[in-house]
Amino acid sequence: MVKLGIDRINEFDRELIGRRLGVISACSGLSSDYRYPIDILNEKYTVKAIFSPEHGPRGVLGPGEKVGGGVDKLTGLPVYSLFEDFLFQGGKDNAYMPDKSVLADIDCMVYDMQDIGSRYFTYVSTLFYVMKACAENKLPLFVLDRPNPIGGDVEGCIQDEANLSFIGLTRVPIRHGMTVGELAQLYNGEYNIGCDLTVITLTGWDHGMYYDETGLPFVRPSPNLPTFESVLAYNGTCMFAGTNVSEGRGTTQPFLLVGAEYIDPAALADRLNGSLDGVKFSPAFFRPEFSKLAGKTLYGVRVHVTDKRALKPVRLGVTMIKAMQELYPHDFEFTPPKTVGGRYHVDLSTGNSDLRDGLLSAGQIMEKWNKDAKDFEEKRKKYLLYD
Repeated sequence: MVKLGIDRINEFDRELIGRRLGVISACSGLSSDYRYPIDILNEKYTVKAIFSPEHGPRGVLGPGEKVGGGVDKLTGLPVYSLFEDFLFQGGKDNAYMPDKSVLADIDCMVYDMQDIGSRYFTYVSTLFYVMKACAENKLPLFVLDRPNPIGGDVEGCIQDEANLSFIGLTRVPIRHGMTVGELAQLYNGEYNIGCDLTVITLTGWDHGMYYDETGLPFVRPSPNLPTFESVLAYNGTCMFAGTNVSEGRGTTQPFLLVGAEYIDPAALADRLNGSLDGVKFSPAFFRPEFSKLAGKTLYGVRVHVTDKRALKPVRLGVTMIKAMQELYPHDFEFTPPKTVGGRYHVDLSTGNSDLRDGLLSAGQIMEKWNKDAKDFEEKRKKYLLYD
């Protein structure tokens, strides 16, 4: 069975006992004995504060919802936000960094959050900013590692500099194939952060292993990722967040249901079936209770993952969007920027304008993007901690 970083915390008592800890965590993952890291650390050590990422310390806030400060009900600890606002158009670092005045009462920071293997997922951007804050304030950081739930495969492009944002803060492929501990090492090495970093590694895990093979309890990493199948599809279907098509938020099957009012579900399913390995599509009819197109009856497809190892989720998203561009050229739209001269959401998430431009086929886009992925596989080798 896989042992998590939090499961090995007793081995680091010498470094942690007697220190005032700041904990960066959320209810995105349990220990192997079904406890949350915040509660384990607070029971064992002197925790002075919780620093909260997107979705809040107990994981109940929606995507992009502002995280406020306050007091954690279960521990009584003060909570400080690392997610003031979803600043897609570019914001100041202090919207995502621990405040210096709070860090004055901290001797050491501990990070434990379950990533999902996606550049879009903001927990890894929070990690980057925490590392910067630790370096600036001369605080050691312990990263308690967790599995990459979708293994070590790499897929997709590295974004253009102009499209860096909190949903793509560092130049790694969409599917990076690394754990948070490995990413922390890469951030230190490639961005010269200078963080005093210790990664408490996993045991019993390798890059060929998916989360459902670890023997560990699954917890939704965020409110709209309730199942492992949603996590498998996320790198692809999350691209629809920047379009007028619902990605299934507001339903019981987010990132598996995709649809809009103008889609013919049978025609779309027929168009997509047989075009991709590891996935099938069935006609779908659904009505989101909240989020995009809430209260409207939508028509589209349900994504069924039939072979997780054969599935290429980035190719899935690109193929689905290209199919809708071709089937519904007068209806399908990318969400425009919120401000004049701003950036398109889809460009920020995918990393460039290839999908929005409509000049390349799905195959051409993936051929171009996966050149980046291949180059990145070489670069990341020196930062990997597992086979």
